Amino acid sequence: MTRSAHEAAATTTAGGERARTAAAAALHRLRHDPRPAPARRPLLPLADEAWFYAMLLERHFAQCPDDVPQWQSALDALLDQARGQDPAAALHDRHPADPYARGEELLGAAMLAHLLRIRHPGEPAAERFVARTLMSFGPPAPPVTGLAPLHALCLAHNLGELDEHALARALRPPRDATEAATGLTGAERLLTQAYFHTHLVLFAFGTFRRPEADPAPLADSLAFLRRHARTFERFGWADLCAETALCLSLCGERDEDFHRLLATLHHLQRPEGDWRHPRIDERQARHSTMMAALALLEAARPADTAATPATAGHG
Repeated sequence: MTRSAHEAAATTTAGGERARTAAAAALHRLRHDPRPAPARRPLLPLADEAWFYAMLLERHFAQCPDDVPQWQSALDALLDQARGQDPAAALHDRHPADPYARGEELLGAAMLAHLLRIRHPGEPAAERFVARTLMSFGPPAPPVTGLAPLHALCLAHNLGELDEHALARALRPPRDATEAATGLTGAERLLTQAYFHTHLVLFAFGTFRRPEADPAPLADSLAFLRRHARTFERFGWADLCAETALCLSLCGERDEDFHRLLATLHHLQRPEGDWRHPRIDERQARHSTMMAALALLEAARPADTAATPATAGHG
C-alpha cells in the first residue's frame, strides 16, 4: 500500500471512529431523555421510535453486535406497547376535529401495523392491531379526507406494504414533490419537497429492508437533494442532512456531498448528544436525533457491507 493509500485509510478509520462516538452519544441521549414520558403515548412518536430500532437492527447489527440485544429489547418493548393499544379507539378519541392530528395518528397506526406484520407475522395480537388499524380506512369508518400530502404519501406506502393497495390508492398520495408542496412557499415548501424526496428513496429501499433499488426512478430525487444540501446545512435542518446522507449512501454515492453532510451533523450535535430542529416540534427534534444517529452509523459502516436482517426469524 502506498503512503497516500495508508493516509487515506487512516483518515477513513478516524472518521469512522468519530462517527461511532457521536452516534453512541445520540443513542445514550435517546435512552436517557430527561423529559417525562406521557402517560399514554401518541401512536406516531411510538411508531417513529419502533421503526428507528428496527432500522438499527436491519442495517447495523453486524458493526454493533454488542448493542443488538439492547436494540432488540427496546423494539420488543415498543411493540408490546403498540399491541396494548386499540388504534381504532385511539383514532376516535384523540383530536377527532383536527384533520392534521388525525392524520398523524393514522400514520402512526399504519406504521406500527406494518412493522408488527414484519416482525410478528401471524401473531394474534399483532393481527388484531393490523385489523383494527385497517378499520379506520373504510366503512363503517368515514372516508379519510383532509390529509396533509406527506401524511398521504407515507400512509399509502405503509398500506401498500400491507398489500392494501386499494386503500393506498384511495388516499391519492402526491405524485411528485411539486404536488406535495402545493400552496406552500419559502422554507415550508422546500422542507416539504425535500421530505418527499428523502422518503421516496428510503421507501424504495424498504426502509433498509431491501439492499437494492432501481436507480432510475430515484435520479430526480437525488439531484434535488444534492442541489439543496447546502441549504439544509445552512438552516441547521439536522434531520434532512441525515436523511440526505442516508439516501446518498444507499444509492452508493458516498462522495463529497455525503461527507460534507456528515461534517455538518458533527457540527450541529449538542453537548448533550442530541440535535434540535429549528422549525418544528419536540417530536421532530427527537426524530432528528434518530435520523442523525442512523446517518453517523452509516458513515462508520463499510460501504460494501451486506445488509442482512439481525432477526430473520421475525420476518
